[in-house]
Amino acid sequence: MSRRTGGHWARQALIVAAACWPTGALAGAWTLPEGTGQAIITGLYSTADSVFDAHSAVTERPDFEKGTVSLLLEYGLTDSLTLIGSGEIGSERDGDLPAARPSVFDASLGARLRLFEADGVVVSGQLSARLERAQAVGDEGFAGLDWTAPQIEPRLLAGYGFSLGDYPAFVDTQAGYRLALGDGPDEVRLDVTFGIRPWDDIVLLAQSFSTVSAGSDGDSYAYHKAQGSLVYDLNDRWSLQAGGFATVAGQNALRERGLISAVWYRF
Repeated sequence: MSRRTGGHWARQALIVAAACWPTGALAGAWTLPEGTGQAIITGLYSTADSVFDAHSAVTERPDFEKGTVSLLLEYGLTDSLTLIGSGEIGSERDGDLPAARPSVFDASLGARLRLFEADGVVVSGQLSARLERAQAVGDEGFAGLDWTAPQIEPRLLAGYGFSLGDYPAFVDTQAGYRLALGDGPDEVRLDVTFGIRPWDDIVLLAQSFSTVSAGSDGDSYAYHKAQGSLVYDLNDRWSLQAGGFATVAGQNALRERGLISAVWYRF
């Protein structure tokens, strides 16, 4: 297979990488061509035995364990407008709770609009709405399981595809503001991805994800995650991704370590 041009492969690699981000970011700045789409299933597993406290110092805590499976669907309604839908289900165990509790359910819908594209640079705007289902800590049954208030997130995305020596590469940056329509703080979200294709069928990704609360001091928190992964193209339609991530800094946040894997299909 011949090496792909920077614009084509960067568009595909960005979409794949973003779908597997543990922060929930949905996509890179590039939009899908009209009439094309993709479906991506991602598995995530993480643990934590310490936290970053209110002063960002590492403090031990009871063990935490989480596993999730998520689905992302994207479809190019036009060349410049991509529709987005996602859902996630999973469970987590926190300390001495008697059993894993089904506390991670969420769903989102949104759209990404390309605003500018020239000379390898693309700028897009994205708007999404999200519902999350939560269960109170210590509730062993399902009585406490309910939907929280909706969240709205506008996001500005910018990407640049280029060559690094003989290899296609790209950088994608995103800034979002997640507005909570009910109780709870708003969030500022910043994501950065660098990718390079050293071989025709492999993309290497280095990524960072930051979330900072915009609430009162009592609700304040922040976490900054780093992730590395490899994407392997089986063919033009199927790819596999595997990697690991860690929370490297934070405030009132779990110090997580985890693994991700994904299977995605383009149509």
